[in-house]
Amino acid sequence: MKKLGLIACLLAIPVLAGCSYGITPVPDGGLFSSVKYPSYYGGVTNDAAGAKTGASSATGFVGLIAVGDASVETACANGGVSKIKTVSHKTTKILGGLYWKFETIVTGD
Repeated sequence: MKKLGLIACLLAIPVLAGCSYGITPVPDGGLFSSVKYPSYYGGVTNDAAGAKTGASSATGFVGLIAVGDASVETACANGGVSKIKTVSHKTTKILGGLYWKFETIVTGD
């Protein structure tokens, strides 16, 4: 009986881990997803992309550990962007959230 409970707990981890990083306005696959979508970061029109691109990311494991800095500010610093033109995000999730990555991508001048 104890083994059955342990197996049930281990199987529940990937299902519950999918809720650990918030809601995205895009479809989400249970086994694998890799989706890019626009951001609604204040003051950005998401019109034409800029000449420079910067990215930042945060990564999570098993819904228990998350590390990184996926902020717009860090993405700007990484790409040398001083005036933001577009902001988008990309999420990658494997096996229901056993591994996931959230990226912020900015373009500008």
